[in-house]
Amino acid sequence: MKEHRPTPERPSPGEPALDARVEELTRRLVSVVNGATPEQRPALREYALELLREGTEIGDTVQAPPAGATGARPGGSNPIGIALLLGMLALPALLLFPPVGLVLLAVAGVMGVWGVASILLAR
Repeated sequence: MKEHRPTPERPSPGEPALDARVEELTRRLVSVVNGATPEQRPALREYALELLREGTEIGDTVQAPPAGATGARPGGSNPIGIALLLGMLALPALLLFPPVGLVLLAVAGVMGVWGVASILLAR
């Protein structure tokens, strides 16, 4: 006696064209499996399901970061790097415009402390 299985539900109402293509491919696969001998059918059925899972799980996996990638900030800004650049700009500015140079040097110091603190707190 044939075992009764409920009809699978569609995951969501999709495009009718895609649904029709999936149903047509399923009919073709069913005809190939049913054309095999009764001893081969269970193995073919499992093989078809395995191939379907392998072929469709590619897009579902989470992409791993590339090798050698560090925990860089998403915005791409590094407080220590900005502090170094501001420090280099502050030195000539100290000679030409001492108040501006002092402000740049102070901002560079704050950015440097912030960068070191963020590295230490992230660990």
